[in-house]
Amino acid sequence: MPETAAPLNLDALPGLTFCETHGSRVYLSSDRAYKVRKAVRFPFLDQTAVETRERLARTELEINQELAPSTYLAVRTALVDGRREPVVEMKRFAENDTLASRLTDGRIDGEMLEQLGVRLAAFHAGAPIAGGGGAAATLARLDRNAEELAGSLRAAVSEGELWRVVRPLEASILRHANLLDERAAAGSWREGHGDLRADHVVFGDDGLQIVDRLEFDVSLRTTDVGDDLAFLLMDLESRGARWAAEVVLASYRAAGGDPGGPELLATWSAYRAMVSLKVALLRHAQAPTARGADRARALLALAERLAWRSRAARVYVACGPPASGKSTLAHAIAERTGFPVVSSDAVRKQALGIDEGQRAPAAAYTDAAKLGVYRELGERASDAVVTSDAVIVDATMGNAAMRHAFLSSLRGDDPTVFIECRVPAAEADRRAQARLHGAVHGSDATPEIAARLAAAWEPLDEVPAGRHVIVRADRPISEIVDEVELSLDAVAVQPDRLHRDLALLRAAGDRVGPAPQSAA
Repeated sequence: MPETAAPLNLDALPGLTFCETHGSRVYLSSDRAYKVRKAVRFPFLDQTAVETRERLARTELEINQELAPSTYLAVRTALVDGRREPVVEMKRFAENDTLASRLTDGRIDGEMLEQLGVRLAAFHAGAPIAGGGGAAATLARLDRNAEELAGSLRAAVSEGELWRVVRPLEASILRHANLLDERAAAGSWREGHGDLRADHVVFGDDGLQIVDRLEFDVSLRTTDVGDDLAFLLMDLESRGARWAAEVVLASYRAAGGDPGGPELLATWSAYRAMVSLKVALLRHAQAPTARGADRARALLALAERLAWRSRAARVYVACGPPASGKSTLAHAIAERTGFPVVSSDAVRKQALGIDEGQRAPAAAYTDAAKLGVYRELGERASDAVVTSDAVIVDATMGNAAMRHAFLSSLRGDDPTVFIECRVPAAEADRRAQARLHGAVHGSDATPEIAARLAAAWEPLDEVPAGRHVIVRADRPISEIVDEVELSLDAVAVQPDRLHRDLALLRAAGDRVGPAPQSAA
């Protein structure tokens, strides 16, 4: 390591404090910050050699000049625990000036978020275009992260939990393969930031600074611009600030940026949540804390919710005769996804002005009254999609006329999937009897009514096969939801095509070379 001045003794700095990540420690003193890389090796990063640490320090200084020119000052040599180490010297910014901190205490406004969206759109527009990219490269990146999670962190994330996120993302990539390839051919794959998070956005005395661009692997910061932006959108949502993500996204689009549609953004955001999960688990393994464990679980839950958004459907109808388990399924899906539930029973009783626990009069169940309830159900479902991406509808949907009333009241052309619950007649009767003798929970169906409606049930013949899922609902609810998810992905991409196309894309991914090396 060439010397141009006496090494800096970090341990002798006045008022020294520090913070650290899985890969580095930052020493804080007065108006300066000094970043020291740890001699660690991970599946995605090996900086055990001092020469590597010095190269990465110089790369970091160079590539951060565009987005944070007044923050990154020099690479210096320092004494760390008695040994010489390359360090990046930075102008220290106030932690409470980060977007993460400002969100926590409410010191952020729409104008600042719009400025951020515009700045990122301009950055992406001017970033170097990379060769390759597209569906194969997107799938290869997803697979690589999944393998790293399954390999070194299998004790923290089960195979089932991992697969519940990865499978719908693979299906989404297949559905959008042509679009992903077209975007790459049009120049959407660029050398971006690679680690866009609220902690790395600073609104301080030097104006907007976006720090900590990923330096250790140029290929990891080279991706579709939508994927790069999705990291920030996901991070904002993980902090309970989805509204802020929507402002940034809208201003990014208004400034000419093209990050892709909602399903692609959900796919990339779910992938980024899994990347963040991997990093959180690595850091937790180094320094276990209850907060770290909670953060990891929250990221896994967010990844699963985002993976649901990557699916094409926006309206999920849990249907079936009374006592078939549709309401239980609707609420179980809602718990897993965060989507709201609108129920025909709730709509009916709200219109009558009675409590959910009260039984509605017989007049509420005439054909005309039921059609009115289903039309109102469609309108409410449309309202929910606007604010929540998707909605779960809990209703019998026992004949074609009611289904038509519901579908014709949906505004727009939101894709709708019917999830039909079936149970043996004896089990339905047992459930109806138990409900009759217990507290009323919305449904007014007695055992006799349940049996009559089941006998009069009209098959969903008018519903396209690709939008109709049938499940046996006399099993543990978690198994039923897992089957629903599997069926949704198999319907979107038939199993034989899924296996064939994944194999082809993975083979193509093996042939995708690294992104062109820049000066970094």
